[in-house]
Amino acid sequence: MAQLQWRIRTRNGWTPDSYTADQAADGIIAVAAGDVVRSVFARTRVVFNGSGTAAIIIVGDDGDTDRFLADGNMDETTTGLYMGLGGSASNYLALGKHLYTAANNIDVGFTANTAGTRTTGTVDFLCEVAKLPL
Repeated sequence: MAQLQWRIRTRNGWTPDSYTADQAADGIIAVAAGDVVRSVFARTRVVFNGSGTAAIIIVGDDGDTDRFLADGNMDETTTGLYMGLGGSASNYLALGKHLYTAANNIDVGFTANTAGTRTTGTVDFLCEVAKLPL
């Protein structure tokens, strides 16, 4: 029996277009039909700050905007490495979180901090992807 060959795909140095406006569906990693995504990690290199409601980062796709990393899975105001749990943990596959049957993009969504002197942070994203024959 063949084993899946997990490969790491990354997007380093992601920063939102604007720290004062929300941003949705910024395609950070392309996936193809037959790709299985297992884990998604976010590493905060430079923190996001401000005095209002904290910035929020989610990671998903056009079918589920927080499939891989949901609000609360990471602390945008503290540097560190965070594993995405997603917003629908009960839907995980035995060998990964999601099987793509058509080409798509893994997207990051950003909700801006609401007040004060705001500083835009920087995040690295890493995901494990394997090809499953369809």
